[in-house]
Amino acid sequence: MDEDPILNGFAGRDAGDEPPADVVDVTLEVVRLAGLAEADYQQRRKAAARECGMTLSALDKLVKAERAKRQQERAAAARRKAPPRPGEVRWPFGFTMENEGLHADAGEKGLVWLCAPLDVLGEARDAAGEAWSLWLRWRDRDGRPHTWPMPKRMLMVGPGELEAELVDRGLQVSADPSARLALRQALGEVQAGSRVTLVSRAGWHAQGAGDASYVLPDGAVIGDGTEALVMKAPPENAAQMVAQAGTLEGWQAEVAALAVGNPLAAFLLAAAFAGPLLEPCGEPSGGFHIAGRSKVGKTLALRLALSAWGPPVKGAMLRDWRSTANGMEGAAEEAGDGVLGLDELHQADPRDVAGAVYMIANESGKGRMRRDTTAQRRRTWRTFILSTGELDIASVVAKAGQTLPAGAEVRLPSINVDAATAWPERHGRASAEALMGELHGAVRRQHGTAARAFIAKLAEARRDDAQGLAEAAAAMRDRFAAALPAEADPQVRDVARRCALVALAGEMATLWGVLPWPEGEAERASKAMLARWIEKRGGSASSEEAQHVRAVRLFLTEHGASRFVALHFDKSQDVNAWIETHPDRPVIKRAGWRRRRSDDRDEYLIAPEVWRELCHEAGIDPAEAGRTLRAEGFLEAGDGKNLTSSVRLPGVGKIRVYRVLPDLMGEAAAQ
Repeated sequence: MDEDPILNGFAGRDAGDEPPADVVDVTLEVVRLAGLAEADYQQRRKAAARECGMTLSALDKLVKAERAKRQQERAAAARRKAPPRPGEVRWPFGFTMENEGLHADAGEKGLVWLCAPLDVLGEARDAAGEAWSLWLRWRDRDGRPHTWPMPKRMLMVGPGELEAELVDRGLQVSADPSARLALRQALGEVQAGSRVTLVSRAGWHAQGAGDASYVLPDGAVIGDGTEALVMKAPPENAAQMVAQAGTLEGWQAEVAALAVGNPLAAFLLAAAFAGPLLEPCGEPSGGFHIAGRSKVGKTLALRLALSAWGPPVKGAMLRDWRSTANGMEGAAEEAGDGVLGLDELHQADPRDVAGAVYMIANESGKGRMRRDTTAQRRRTWRTFILSTGELDIASVVAKAGQTLPAGAEVRLPSINVDAATAWPERHGRASAEALMGELHGAVRRQHGTAARAFIAKLAEARRDDAQGLAEAAAAMRDRFAAALPAEADPQVRDVARRCALVALAGEMATLWGVLPWPEGEAERASKAMLARWIEKRGGSASSEEAQHVRAVRLFLTEHGASRFVALHFDKSQDVNAWIETHPDRPVIKRAGWRRRRSDDRDEYLIAPEVWRELCHEAGIDPAEAGRTLRAEGFLEAGDGKNLTSSVRLPGVGKIRVYRVLPDLMGEAAAQ
């Protein structure tokens, strides 16, 4: 017959004794189910009370208390086995967080202080489920808050390394080695119910179907996501990069409003909001380079754009080409889904410029290997580039004896501006200089508010009306494409598409009340800058074709008078042929002949070997260059597929030459 262990546990004990600690909790219902008859149970109950010298009521009270205690212990054990709820933090047994900080129970010594108070906000890991960390928060002795995703791997490194990181970030930690060891145990075994996702770059981060949040370089998150996002390693100057000053209303009145009517300023201000649109609109990285002589307001216009994000000064949002030549990958990643502002192109090493443009536009850095031969994480980004300099990109690259590839020119096209076109609208100021001086002061007082407001509205639009956003982008692209000639080259259409993105960003910012502009201002400015770019590049043909024309024209400009033999047509009855105009003047390193036509314009006859020489020096294909000039009407080709013409020349006889027509050097072809 089964027995009741609780009642048996009291047998032979004094009346005043507490219930034994090792009593097994078996309820009366369990005993009955085990087969003990009620009469037998009552008999056992009375015998136990007599042996203990207790009344039955007193015995029942002790049994009830013991059972309640065991139930609480079982419930606590069950909670320890179950995962903690979101927001719940469980320190391991023997550790408690008090007002003075984290303590450990040291037995007879009592509580031992381990560190100052800290909060465990949750466990962190990256999107791939790696790099597990503990997201901690505390305040230093100056009251400043600190957050740190403590890598859990640091619990396994050498003594003092973890504690040094905590101390370096302002957390007070016990100097006692045993206390520091206990701190590691507490941080290693603490359980947190919340989860956060670690991100390694600024910009958009998807968190589910149609759900995305934006992380600023300082770690601030805009948008509602299913899980908190934490910047794994923010840049050292992250807080300064996107610092705020003034108000959005102040920025609108003192900065943005004065860009209206000034195409350059309005274009760059609208472009400041294009970066966050790259990912939702499916656009690749790229941007624009603004070239022009000093003091026309290029850098000021760039500062206006950067003021939407933060302080438009060196060390914050504004960067130098020179200072970022080696750290371009890091700079691009810090500007993820935002704007990368680069100033002073002439300070960059010309040999690095074309490669840097390609790298930024290709949205990934170099692949690198760890010491154990495994691949490091490759840096990736999406960013919109705004650059300025006195020279265009092609001219800087030419200093290194290189030719700018067409792909690089399309990724970062150069728009040349002058004083007349940069600041035509003065908004009642006495001069353009007065307006620019006022704006220099305004961007120091007002910055960092507009981009946050725009991104918040864009996050809502992505969540609530993604289809409407896509349709607005498509409609803007169609309007810009319709403004191009039907025969426009795909390279020109690619740049026009990027201008359409700038226009879309500006018009959306206007619609959402971020830019205080009339409707259509951003679109007008973007179309004006696109037209200027097309005009300066020499039309809407491909970049390679324009390069072909420039190379031949440059060669004739440099050598037309020195390396070409001048000819004129002698109509006398005795001659009636082309003869040398100055037979007594020798031509050194003859490249060809220059014939004066009846309309007093010169056509150039270039020897085939010289044609190949000039094309190779310019980095272009001789046959492709000939076909381009023939298509443009600048080359009189021979019969059939021949690009060369057969002509009879004095002292040489009949030979084949590239016959370049005068229109190549005329006003209609000038750039």
